[in-house]
Amino acid sequence: MTASPDHRPGTQLAPVASAPPVRAGSAHEVEAAVRDQLVADIGTARLEALATTLDRATFGVVLHWLSSYQRRSRDTKRGYADDVVRVAEWFVAATGRRHADLLTGLHFDTVTAWSLYARSRGDAARTQRRCLSALSSLFEYARRAHRLAVENPVHLPTHAPPLGTSTDGRPPGATRVLELSDVAALTQACSGAEDHLVFELLFTQGLRESEVVSLDIDNLDRTTVPPLLSVQRKGGRWVRRRLSDAAVRHLDTYLGERGSGPVLVHPRTGLRRDRHQIISITRRLARRGGLPQPQKVTPHVLRATAITTLLDRGKPLQEVQEWAGHAHASTTRGYWERRHSVQRDAALSSSLIADLADATAGLGGR
Repeated sequence: MTASPDHRPGTQLAPVASAPPVRAGSAHEVEAAVRDQLVADIGTARLEALATTLDRATFGVVLHWLSSYQRRSRDTKRGYADDVVRVAEWFVAATGRRHADLLTGLHFDTVTAWSLYARSRGDAARTQRRCLSALSSLFEYARRAHRLAVENPVHLPTHAPPLGTSTDGRPPGATRVLELSDVAALTQACSGAEDHLVFELLFTQGLRESEVVSLDIDNLDRTTVPPLLSVQRKGGRWVRRRLSDAAVRHLDTYLGERGSGPVLVHPRTGLRRDRHQIISITRRLARRGGLPQPQKVTPHVLRATAITTLLDRGKPLQEVQEWAGHAHASTTRGYWERRHSVQRDAALSSSLIADLADATAGLGGR
């Protein structure tokens, strides 16, 4: 990665009391290693965007912040990088500065101005809160790890819109849940090994789209029969999942002679599939399967359908929670409750109507 002469990234991580002595000249090697790792984690384009929009000091802290073990998920790192760039671009446009010196230029009132701007753009509440959480995390890291004399300018109760429901600001029931007949139509719409494999991972394994695209061939343990697949779940925790015979057949057909690298790759570029491409696959299958509103059939819809179906079949909540990788049982239960809330509420209303009718009949001629 190259940078302009007046904008060379490279702020060094300040040593902490417990850190071992660093030999002379090794700091640049550390910086290079951090950048190389981030290229693998978030991609060159994101790293270039950060280098272009941020001043040298902020960029150096962001490098180490994104590389911290507190941010183990690649999906989280990529989201945080995008959020910082989004705020930095607004800051440069609003202040007229060449680079965004966020660590010294952002204050309570500045964040308030950004919050008003994001609201005027119609950004979703979830998007605004995620950006603000990223900023808050960056400032806390700069203050604690780098010992910088900065104050966190983010005050979530003031700057962030409330998330009114368990669906992160969306109306209850926003996550579509398919009938099993629709799911069967999706399986029949699969035309190749990749289609079948993506379906197996999203529905029968209940993986998130970010977990699916992050899979590497090295995650597959073939010393057991059937093979075991290691999956890094949200938050960085690893779990092992046993693949079905059908999934193994589709996987072997799809991989062919490939023995390393990402599991899912774009057929033309050979690069790792991203989440947007997985969404395109599920929408294509929905169109081919004749499902209504196919544009709304996303990977999360398949996952939500799998979770809801298991709970409908009476599977223990705690087991489904672990299978889905949810930190809280309330999240798992929320899928089922949102699906059945209409039927449940209708039954309660019908009960009141019946009771009222009985009471009215009891009045007789009065």
